[in-house]
Amino acid sequence: MIYTKKLLNKKAIGEKLRQAMLDNHTTYEELAYNLELNSPRVIYDWVNGIKLPSLENLINICLMFNNKVEDFIVLL
Repeated sequence: MIYTKKLLNKKAIGEKLRQAMLDNHTTYEELAYNLELNSPRVIYDWVNGIKLPSLENLINICLMFNNKVEDFIVLL
């Protein structure tokens, strides 16, 4: 059996996060505060598809915005 490794689409996941923040009227600063981050800088990286949130942060984001983790996962 040949398997082709799948990759997460950082850009699409970032767009879903951005939209969830807009829908819930949440700022980068508020999200950083709720996730107990030192700075909102990493959230900019998530939204712009540069980095992905940790699994723990992703779960908490989904809980905050009343989404399922599966709703945020996008494969290339």
